[in-house]
Amino acid sequence: MPAAVPSIADTILKLLPADGTPVLNRVVRVMLAREMERAVDPDAFFAALDLLQKKSRIGRLRGQGGQVFVLQSESNARSEPVKEPAEAWSEAQLMAPLRAYLEGTFRKGLDLPAEAACIIHDTSRIGQPGARWARPDFILVSAMRFRLMPGAQLDVHSFELKAEAGVTDLAVYEALAQTRFTHFGHLVWHLPDGSKAEAKLAEIEQQCEQHGVGLIRMRDPKRPDACEIMLDPERKTTLPTTVDGFLEARLMDEHRQDILRVIHGARR
Repeated sequence: MPAAVPSIADTILKLLPADGTPVLNRVVRVMLAREMERAVDPDAFFAALDLLQKKSRIGRLRGQGGQVFVLQSESNARSEPVKEPAEAWSEAQLMAPLRAYLEGTFRKGLDLPAEAACIIHDTSRIGQPGARWARPDFILVSAMRFRLMPGAQLDVHSFELKAEAGVTDLAVYEALAQTRFTHFGHLVWHLPDGSKAEAKLAEIEQQCEQHGVGLIRMRDPKRPDACEIMLDPERKTTLPTTVDGFLEARLMDEHRQDILRVIHGARR
């Protein structure tokens, strides 16, 4: 048996939901690669599963990609330490940490010039209540003039925030639908380490990539700087007239004036 197999087996056991929820083998492999920060050889992966099964630590469901789950035995229950339940955060409680992240780490990552405008605005309660999926939780608007070429560039990002248990493929479609009015759509998911919802991460990431939606993982709301960009969004070719009407209806007058100053080249 290769020396790495027991270490891989221990890591797999740590990643699997303790309540025995089955997880697809391909999802476990993605989680394992991220945890170990390297690709894991398939032979070593399945050897680790064989080892865990021989020790009666896991069960396996064959076919359709295969699934693996923790066996709930009395001996396992005694050997595993009891964990306190993680703090449950609602979407309303996550709004402030998201704003802090957007105003800090995310904004710095855009690398905007000093003279650019960058507006971060809570739009979760703005817009027609009946308009389906037209109310992003936040928008970020950046405006900057070109240094040599004539004209300016305006980019609008929309952010759809979801709590730990609130993400399905519908959340991806919601973030995508918001790009009817913006250039970039992002799904922000509060997904702590060790969450049962991690089993859905690979599927959600695949859906986001398919539709050109960005995916941001918020691991710990108490540390907004710890948010991780899992996928960058694709820029959508949204009509300028649509973007203009969207911003006109949602931005405050001071925000609009700030953008106009930059676009028209006026000094602040």
